[in-house]
Amino acid sequence: MKKFEEQINKYAQVIAKVGLNVQEGETVVISSDIRALELVRAVTAECYELGAKQVITDLSDTDLTKLHINHQSTDTLEEILPYVQAKQDYYLNEKASMLYIHSTSPEALKDADTEKLMAANRAGRQAAAALSASRMRYDQNWCIIGYPSPEWAALVFPDLPQEEAEEKLMDYILKTVRVDQEDPVAAWDAHSKFLKSRAKWLSDYNFDRLKYTAPGTDLEIGLIDGARFTGGGHKNRKGLDIRVNMPTEEVFTSPDYRRVNGTVSNTLPLSYNGQIVDRFKLTFKNGVVTDFEAEQGYDVLRELLESDEGACRLGEAALVPVDSPISNSGILYYNTLFDENASCHIAIGKAYPGPVPGANEMTDEEQDAIGLNHSLIHVDFMIGSKDLDIDGITRDGEIVPVFRQGNWVE
Repeated sequence: MKKFEEQINKYAQVIAKVGLNVQEGETVVISSDIRALELVRAVTAECYELGAKQVITDLSDTDLTKLHINHQSTDTLEEILPYVQAKQDYYLNEKASMLYIHSTSPEALKDADTEKLMAANRAGRQAAAALSASRMRYDQNWCIIGYPSPEWAALVFPDLPQEEAEEKLMDYILKTVRVDQEDPVAAWDAHSKFLKSRAKWLSDYNFDRLKYTAPGTDLEIGLIDGARFTGGGHKNRKGLDIRVNMPTEEVFTSPDYRRVNGTVSNTLPLSYNGQIVDRFKLTFKNGVVTDFEAEQGYDVLRELLESDEGACRLGEAALVPVDSPISNSGILYYNTLFDENASCHIAIGKAYPGPVPGANEMTDEEQDAIGLNHSLIHVDFMIGSKDLDIDGITRDGEIVPVFRQGNWVE
């Protein structure tokens, strides 16, 4: 987008310096659809400016993906080819900094065969399982960001001409990541400080559980004794600050997956691998989804919950006020990276060990014993609204208001 050339270069600087915090001698991997090539080039240049040893561009194309899904058999799609596994293993062993650019339409694969699409996704998750675990321990840097494609922009702004829709979406994305401000790095530092203060307030209570109440939602989520809330960024294995999501407005923790009970309804659509799931409800009993319903994307949700044993259990609980920049914009992005930062959300699947002191050094069995969930998936969905109340219940039984009408209790 020629109009945004200067802002894109500024965006690339924020990604490399604030998101990945690229250091001299590092390997950087950029995974992106070809629709974001302009940003890929700008980030590549910035990473080399910061001293990166090599920048690997791992490009894909949604149109080619659709052709593969349509014409390959399920057996072929489930096969993990040696070069694919070798590539993931190289990224892991190199401790590469991983950048993921979301640019494709959330409906890009809506017409794909669900069974075949899930088979391909399973193979991809299995090949990247060790790399994913390394990222979630922050043993290597990673960051997820967005860039508008024509198809995505048309979904968000269907009444605008294509070029105008792309420019409008780009403008909103740049604001969410503070590139519109004079000093984006300073703006990110101030924002991180605020989120960290909220995380400390919650952590100091060491709540036993959180209780969520809203229309269609009556849910209790048990918390691990001693677990912390985190937000505003993370420390990597070298002790350097990184921001794994840009934008981010959340404060989150990893719950005790065994102590989740009640029902929860989504409040914004879930976009999962090119298909949308909406107007759905999950029922939990002793930490496991025992029943579910969905008006849109029922088969996608079913396949997701059946991905593996941990896919029907919780791995994250995140708090985001409705009075936040993304929410106040009134824009529905149909993209979890953005929509989750407009709404409280929870995630089914793998838990981040980081919020539990010492968990990064535990074995899988030790993590499971304290209630940290394991799965090949980690999928956030939005449950926040102006009608949501959240109470923290201490280990002494005290009820502490945390959210009222969708916002932090002051």
